[in-house]
Amino acid sequence: MNSLFAIKSQSANAPTDATFVVSINGEHRVFNGHFPGNPVLPGVMSMLIVRRCAEQILGIKSYFASVKEIKYLQPIIPNGTDISVHISCADKVVSAHIDDAEGNALMKMKGTLA
Repeated sequence: MNSLFAIKSQSANAPTDATFVVSINGEHRVFNGHFPGNPVLPGVMSMLIVRRCAEQILGIKSYFASVKEIKYLQPIIPNGTDISVHISCADKVVSAHIDDAEGNALMKMKGTLA
């Protein structure tokens, strides 16, 4: 699913905090069924984006062993604009939120990587 999104840039706020600019490929096949004519990024794919960004900060490959909280505030629509992914890591505990290009909160979560 690598063609679903691309990390365009990363700016470190601290050694374990960073903000990523991510573009979503609205032509990806996942949107054929989610939802035809009204594409919305599936929730599990937003978690994948957060995980990949956290892996870059931590320098590891991993997966979410648990998710303590997750809240979808607005749908993530692949409309050609970038999203911002803000990540803070404490050991393998990841706190994240995703914002649209205007700074509106789309999703926030806290989970633990394995």
